[in-house]
Amino acid sequence: MKINRFKILKSEQRPLMNGVELSFEDASDNTINANCFIGVNGSGKSQFLESIAEVFLYLDKIFRKINRENITRAPLMFELEYSIIKNDELINVGFYQQTEKRKDLETILSDAKGQLINFVEDKFEDFLPEKIVGYTSGENETLSMPFYSYFDVYATHTAQRALKRKDEADYEPRFYFMDYNTNLGIIISNLIFETGDEIKLIKRELKLESLKSFQITIQTNQSAAPKIKIDGKTGVFLTDELKVWKQQLIDCATCINYDSKIECYTLDYYLNDATRKALSHFFKTSQNLYTALYKFELLNNLIVDKKTREGIEKKRSQRKLTTKMPTVPDKDKVLHYSELKLKLENGQIIDYLNLSDGEHQYFNIFGTLLMMDQKNTLFLLDEPETHFNPKWRRFFVSTMKMILEERKQDVFVTSHSPFIVSHPGQETYGASFNNILKMAFDLEETISEGALNKINELLIENNPEILKEEIEKLGDSPLLMSLYRRMNTLLKDQE
Repeated sequence: MKINRFKILKSEQRPLMNGVELSFEDASDNTINANCFIGVNGSGKSQFLESIAEVFLYLDKIFRKINRENITRAPLMFELEYSIIKNDELINVGFYQQTEKRKDLETILSDAKGQLINFVEDKFEDFLPEKIVGYTSGENETLSMPFYSYFDVYATHTAQRALKRKDEADYEPRFYFMDYNTNLGIIISNLIFETGDEIKLIKRELKLESLKSFQITIQTNQSAAPKIKIDGKTGVFLTDELKVWKQQLIDCATCINYDSKIECYTLDYYLNDATRKALSHFFKTSQNLYTALYKFELLNNLIVDKKTREGIEKKRSQRKLTTKMPTVPDKDKVLHYSELKLKLENGQIIDYLNLSDGEHQYFNIFGTLLMMDQKNTLFLLDEPETHFNPKWRRFFVSTMKMILEERKQDVFVTSHSPFIVSHPGQETYGASFNNILKMAFDLEETISEGALNKINELLIENNPEILKEEIEKLGDSPLLMSLYRRMNTLLKDQE
C-alpha cells in the first residue's frame, strides 16, 4: 500500500495539526519509499503518526465485519487518500470526513486509470490495510493510545467469546504495537524459523549465533484472575482457537511442569532440530507463531479488574487524555516469557537481558519488519533508532530497504537524527547532513570541540580495533564517516 495524501482538517485533541496537509510520492525505483520526519521536540512528528493511526482505527471500527462498533462521531475531520493492492490490481481509496458525524464520511474507490468502482459498504473492510504496525521507543503515549484502545476491545471480544456470551467468530488483529515488552516474542519467533538472508544480517550485527532456550508460562486460574464462575470453574477462559494453540505449545515443549491449583503450565524449550521441526509443523511461519503468542498476551488485560478497565474505556470514548491499562506483574500474567538464552558467535551463552538497549531495539525494529511481510502493511515507527550507535543510524534506511524490498508496504519514521534522512541514495532534495541539521534543528554541528580533537587524533590511528571501539563512544557527526572509511580501509589491508 502507499499513502498518497493526508490532510487534517480539524482535531480537537491535537490543534497543532489543524490544517496540516502532506502528499507522498511513489519511490522512483519501485521499492519502499520511507517517509521520514525530523525536527525538534514538540514539532508534531509523533502527533502526525498518531493521527494516521487514529483515522485507521476509526475506519476499522466502522467497517470490520466482526465486532463492529456503533460509532456516531469521528475522532477528527480529515482527508485520506492511499493506494492498495487487491487481486494484483492497484486500487485508489479516498476517505473524506468533512464533519464530525459518522454519516458524513464520504468514500471513493477508483482503479489505476481513475475509473470509479462501485462497492458495497459491508465489504469495505477488504480495502483497509491488512496490518498497521506501530512502534515507539520509551514510554511515548502519543502514538500508543490508538493501539492500546484496539487491544482492549479485542481482548474483551475474545473473553466474551470464550464465555459463550458472544456468538461471533474470531478475526485477525489489524493493529500490532511493538515496544520493549513485545521484544521477547519477536526474537523467539524470528530465531526459531530463521528464514532468508535478512535474519542473517540481524544476527551478524548483534554477533548472535542462535537462540539457545526459553521458557513460556501460561496460567488461567491464578489468584489475580477474574472470579467469574462457569460450570464450577473460575479464571480466564480460552477460546477454542487459544486452546488449540496452548496444546500445540505444550506438545512442542522440551520440559513441562503443571500446577493444577492455578492451571499453570511452565514450558521449557531447548532449541534443537526436533524443537524447530515441531514448532514449524504447527505454526508454519514466524508471524503465525508470534500471532498466537500475541493473542495470549492480549489476555493479560483481563487481569486488570473490570471496573478499572471500564473506567479507562469510558474516558477514551469521551476523548479524555488517559494512560494505558495498569501494568500486570509477570506472576499474574496469562502468558509471560523468561529464561531466554542466546548463543553468541564466540560460543558464549548469555541471558537476553544482557543485551544492550541498542541491541534490544535493533532486533525489535528489524525483527518486526522481517516478520510482518504481508502486502498492504503500514508501519508507523516513532523514533525507532534512539539507542542505535552512529553506524546503525547511518545505515538504518538501507537495512530497512533491504528487508522490505519488493513488498507492497508503506513506512513512516520520525527521528531526531539527521543521519536517517541523509542516507546515500535517499532523496533529500540535495540537502547534505549539515544542511539538514541547520534546517531542522538550527545547529551548525552536533559535535563538541573535545570530540572534534579526538576525531582528528583517530584519523591517523592505524589499529582498526581501536577505531571501532572509539567510534562507538562518539555522537552523531558527518566526520564519523571519515573514521568509518579509515577503519574499513585498514581492515581490507589486513586481509
